Amino acid sequence: MTEVGRKYLVFTLPGTRYAVDLAEVAEVEEPPALWPIPGAPSCYPGAMNFHGSIVAVMDLSAFLGRPVAPCLEKVIVLDPAIASLALLVERVESIVPADQVRYDDHQARQTEEPHSSGSLVLPGGVAAVLLDVVGLVREATERIAAV
Repeated sequence: MTEVGRKYLVFTLPGTRYAVDLAEVAEVEEPPALWPIPGAPSCYPGAMNFHGSIVAVMDLSAFLGRPVAPCLEKVIVLDPAIASLALLVERVESIVPADQVRYDDHQARQTEEPHSSGSLVLPGGVAAVLLDVVGLVREATERIAAV
């Protein structure tokens, strides 16, 4: 996708705003019924049926070691070409076109957020951590394989 057509999905976890490239997302939905995944790390509350495919659901706050969200309102299902994984998040705020976003290189170097590929300045000067989805999936795969 060219920079002109790129968009970011902006969501929150307790105390922090995040963004992912919308091209990495298949769908956003309400949290569905979950089935337990025996032996999975505690950050995986279960698996869901996503249009006939089984998808692992990860509590992103727990995975990143962040404070527990009192209410997880949305599930961000990743593009199946990336992983069969959905992320439970506190809230989805918006979709922002790339031409309304500024990549903050200085802030990106200072961030200590795990799986960050940088920092975005959204309209109104609001900052969001740009999540490195590929790196997150790589570590998630390693963690679940180690069990």
